[in-house]
Amino acid sequence: MKSIVRVRKDTNYVVMDKTFLNDTRLSWKAKGILAYMLSMPDDWTFYLNELVKHSTDGESSFRSGFNELKKYGYVRRERQKREDGTFKWETVVYERPYTDFPQVENPLVENPSMENQTLLNNNKLNNNKLSNNKLSNDNNLPYVEIVNYLNDVAGKKFKHTTRKTQTLIKARLREGFTVDDFKRVIDNKTKEWKHDPKMNKYLRPETLFGTKFESYLNEVPVEQNTTRKAARF
Repeated sequence: MKSIVRVRKDTNYVVMDKTFLNDTRLSWKAKGILAYMLSMPDDWTFYLNELVKHSTDGESSFRSGFNELKKYGYVRRERQKREDGTFKWETVVYERPYTDFPQVENPLVENPSMENQTLLNNNKLNNNKLSNNKLSNDNNLPYVEIVNYLNDVAGKKFKHTTRKTQTLIKARLREGFTVDDFKRVIDNKTKEWKHDPKMNKYLRPETLFGTKFESYLNEVPVEQNTTRKAARF
């Protein structure tokens, strides 16, 4: 006797790349761990001893699944520079194996970063994609328009001159996204997070314009603000 399983979604859901779900090298345990981590904002901080507490699996079982993710390129360590000039190592989680991306030289990471990908051959500014020539000249990039829009919609006071913000915007433009795409992501997440005390702080460039940008772009906008249950690690 065959049964049919139907999924009913409400507003408390997340959009993510399906690559890892279809990766037969991974166990269901590893897929579950990755799905949980990807459900959090881009700049969420994870500690392994805390992650273990959020399921019934023991520490050895969890570490076994986590090691699978490291083995197949879904997790890696990156060297990050602090404001005081010193360095620290952070564990970074990917929706797709970082080995799937073009390798370029980057002295601050153990392996190439997703931020540095081959430029797309595009032609026009704003609602159309930017050309390589325009991307090579920061004066042609719409930093002011994008950051001012975020400030107006979300009620923030970010500066368009911040290097990290400019790096994120430029990375997304290199991938072929447009100014309208940035505005849609801002609109989508502002509707969802603006009135949520826990999530409002994530209405910032490093979260919105990071590697989950495409997922945020494709989310169905919520009609009303919802509260998302999340624990800070």
